[in-house]
Amino acid sequence: MTVIAHKNQKNTYSRQQGLAALALVLLLGATGGALAAKPATTVDIRYTGQLGGLSQSLELDWRGDEMSSRAGTLSFETRGGSGAGSTSFEAFCIELAQSTSTSFRTYTVGSFAAGQGSLLQGLFSSSYATVDSSLERSAFQLAIWELTHETRASSYSVRDNNSRQSFNLDSDSSNYYPLRDLANGYLYAATHYSGPDLYKLDRLSNSSAQDLVRFTAISAVPEPGSYAMLAAGLGVLGFVARRRRKAAAAA
Repeated sequence: MTVIAHKNQKNTYSRQQGLAALALVLLLGATGGALAAKPATTVDIRYTGQLGGLSQSLELDWRGDEMSSRAGTLSFETRGGSGAGSTSFEAFCIELAQSTSTSFRTYTVGSFAAGQGSLLQGLFSSSYATVDSSLERSAFQLAIWELTHETRASSYSVRDNNSRQSFNLDSDSSNYYPLRDLANGYLYAATHYSGPDLYKLDRLSNSSAQDLVRFTAISAVPEPGSYAMLAAGLGVLGFVARRRRKAAAAA
């Protein structure tokens, strides 16, 4: 009889282990399922215009090369056609030399290096919600270029082409002082930000077109399916606890 009781105890323990493992899987699915899901590695997109049709014309200097560029928030559409499963999104430029395309191009979806990604997250999380006008969008783009292109300065700030930085805003640009001051305000906020991540940032790369930073606001509210999975996991944990208490009382 002692041997039979021992076997029963082992079987009960094994079932409890199995139920506990199931509960853990359900809980992980509810709280961390988004981390486990692998996003698509490529996406087909095309440029549809400046957000609100607004942008500023800038004169830039990068490592001694002078160039003209229009800065603002860009609008894109994924493949699918209007009203046929397509989605639109906003993005900012990363590169200086290449242009966007109104034809569909295949982009690789990736992430930024840790240091650069942290600075860009600080920029978006601290300031993007306040960006509204053409001037502010252009200044925000300037701040992104400063974070992604500056290699000579010990700190990040937009300066004129007489400085020794690798990336500069030419003082001949229209609205030079307002643009510079706004961009430097964004950069200060970015480098001093210590709050939570408010945006998901993706690097969209294409060898023959402008690389982009795509930003999506992070929702703090779990999806309904996550609530259901969380409840199921907690229910299984409660069942395991009750079984253990009954087994202890019967021993």
